[in-house]
Amino acid sequence: MFQTCRLWNLSIASVLALTLSNVFLTVRLLHSGDCNQYGGAEEGVSMVPRAPILTPATCLEYVLAESLANSTDKAVFSGLDLRLGRWDTRRLYKIFDFAVVGERFPELSGSYSVCLATQSSLEKIYSLVQVSHHWSGPISTAIFAAGNDELYLLQLYLSYLRLCFRPIRERVSFHLVLPRDRTPTHLKSVHVSDFTKFDCAKPEATLNDLLKLRKPDTSKWRIKNPYPQNHLRNVARKGCQSSHVFLTDVDIVPSVSFAEQLDKFLRRQKPHHLTAFVVPTYELDERVRFPRNKTDLIRLANKGLARPFHHKVFIYNQFATNFSRWQSDVSESDETKVSHNVTNFEFLYEPFYVAPDTVPPHDERFLGYGYTRNTQVYEMFVAGYQFQVLTPLFTVHWGLQNKKSRPAWRERQNNVNRKYFEVFKREVFARYHKDPLRMLLPKKAQKQHGQGAPGAGAGVAGGGPNPGGVGAAEKHQ
Repeated sequence: MFQTCRLWNLSIASVLALTLSNVFLTVRLLHSGDCNQYGGAEEGVSMVPRAPILTPATCLEYVLAESLANSTDKAVFSGLDLRLGRWDTRRLYKIFDFAVVGERFPELSGSYSVCLATQSSLEKIYSLVQVSHHWSGPISTAIFAAGNDELYLLQLYLSYLRLCFRPIRERVSFHLVLPRDRTPTHLKSVHVSDFTKFDCAKPEATLNDLLKLRKPDTSKWRIKNPYPQNHLRNVARKGCQSSHVFLTDVDIVPSVSFAEQLDKFLRRQKPHHLTAFVVPTYELDERVRFPRNKTDLIRLANKGLARPFHHKVFIYNQFATNFSRWQSDVSESDETKVSHNVTNFEFLYEPFYVAPDTVPPHDERFLGYGYTRNTQVYEMFVAGYQFQVLTPLFTVHWGLQNKKSRPAWRERQNNVNRKYFEVFKREVFARYHKDPLRMLLPKKAQKQHGQGAPGAGAGVAGGGPNPGGVGAAEKHQ
């Protein structure tokens, strides 16, 4: 009798404790709303460079509550049949469109006229945390995984991101791209306990710890084989359901309230279908806070804490944007407008731009480093697109970059792509019957006219030298 009474009393205590715990977690959930609390307005104003601020205890409470209320109690790609998917045109990569769909992605695609399309390998996907907090519209992300071990790590990390960060869970749809010779036949089992153990306050450190588990042969394969960035860009673009696409790389972070301001501009402007809106991109010193607005960015630039993207690495990458003119266009209004037209287009120009997805696709013959983005922008120019620079919108890449020695494998990839370009430029001429940069002239004639493809030893449009043919086309963009 005494034993039964003890059990009954313990049961009552357990029920009371569980009830109080649930009430507490519910209150915390209602007040927090997300596992990472950036300072500032409407979950968008990042007042820290990279990582959110959150105590592990608060994050744990949130994870427990959210896992009961959402579909985050199972790993991403659960139920994905790797025998299916689709092939690229040369059957080099298998593609799984919408392998993960953001919970609000269809709704946001209907309410916003612009979608952010981006691509990444496993190493850089942590940048999506800050990107998704600054971009309130739909995000279409293509991600590459090489081999079963990398795919498993990707499952863990994406599951962790969706669990910890509401903007990623709601706004981001993921598309998966796998190499043909390293596509596994089945997915490794991932349990909830495998990804709920990570600290939500440390997305970058969590990823770095996971990358240590990658097998040496996978790392070697990644170095030896080119990264299919143009495949990924095309997949991400086609994943967008809005009328316009803002195509970036995953470590390019939009300014605060970017999507809302851009959406208002596009609806008000109703631009011509052959218009591409360029967004100025700056490098930012990692010691400073993310600029709140254009005025704040210019202040940092005047102090040498911000500068145009790749300004020291290869100036022609963004030179035609005319940053000095953009910085001189200062207005008290935060309304998005066209600052000026790009008037000195050059072959090596690689702006991040907003346009309908009717622009020419990225040519998938260009793999790895060299000729990946600039060839697509070049075809747009030949096709008659006008590039217009927007203000006060901007994007940021963390870190002031300087020239580094390039490994031999990068130059090998660049040399392969240089040969493809000789065919590509003739195809572009056949398609449009125009050669505005005189790319088909003999190399000596190109040099006289200040033109030339990278590696040709010629100048570039605008009269500047081409230093050794090593340019923006060579980076992992």
